[in-house]
Amino acid sequence: MAEHLIAHCEIPTTDLDKAKEFYHKVLGWEFKPFGNGYLLFNNHKGTMVGLRKVDEVAKGETTVFHVNMPEIDSILKKAKDNGGAVKRTKTVIPAMGWYALFNDPDGNTIGLYQKS
Repeated sequence: MAEHLIAHCEIPTTDLDKAKEFYHKVLGWEFKPFGNGYLLFNNHKGTMVGLRKVDEVAKGETTVFHVNMPEIDSILKKAKDNGGAVKRTKTVIPAMGWYALFNDPDGNTIGLYQKS
């Protein structure tokens, strides 16, 4: 197994229920309670994402992780249809594929990556 791969990331949110519903509708992630007001998605293949309740989500440039997707356009539409916003439309990465960015309802930026 490769070392130093990212295994877990957290997404801050002011509304756990709203964020849970958004990510389920957009990315199909199923978050489960993990105690102390924390929700966890675990694909049991080495990737976990947590939703953490905060009073306020930081604004401005923040760390962005990208999710591998077989197709980006439909995910951007789902994000927009469910209260998010498209930050960057599908953009080519020469000899690699495409990427795009969307904001969730809290303003967090999430990246998408599609291999060519």
